[in-house]
Amino acid sequence: MQESQARYSGEFALTKSGSIDFGEISPEIAKTIKRQAGKIRLRIGVQVEGEKGNYGERHIERPERIAALKKCGYENARDFIEDICSSYEEIYQGQNGSLILVKSYLEKNHVAIVKLMPSLDGDFYDVQTGYPSRKSGHIKKPLLWKNQQQRLSQIETGAVR
Repeated sequence: MQESQARYSGEFALTKSGSIDFGEISPEIAKTIKRQAGKIRLRIGVQVEGEKGNYGERHIERPERIAALKKCGYENARDFIEDICSSYEEIYQGQNGSLILVKSYLEKNHVAIVKLMPSLDGDFYDVQTGYPSRKSGHIKKPLLWKNQQQRLSQIETGAVR
């Protein structure tokens, strides 16, 4: 797959293939977690040091966070968010209507937090932040959904990072 020359479409970051959709909450999963189905998108976002309300790619790519992502093998926030949002294994209830998506890598969990936001084009899930986390870092939240089959397939095929 050839990387797209464009990195953005309007206020949204693009995946390597040029899509604004980094993953989705499918209708089947949405029914289980009693939430709306929708695509997952990453905005360019905002990062202002010392301010609250930071979000999106700029927030994820601040120096200390991008260093942690690179240690996990990701070049940038877009690659990290696409990986997690396209193959997450668990969904936890977050705060204020947010969802926490989790994908496990051997001894680590990588986490992306998404929150449903209305859009002129319809409803979608908006990535607020994403970060590598220790296994116990997110477990204090209620588990809404778990995909056991996907995890078993990854382990059997050696696709676990």
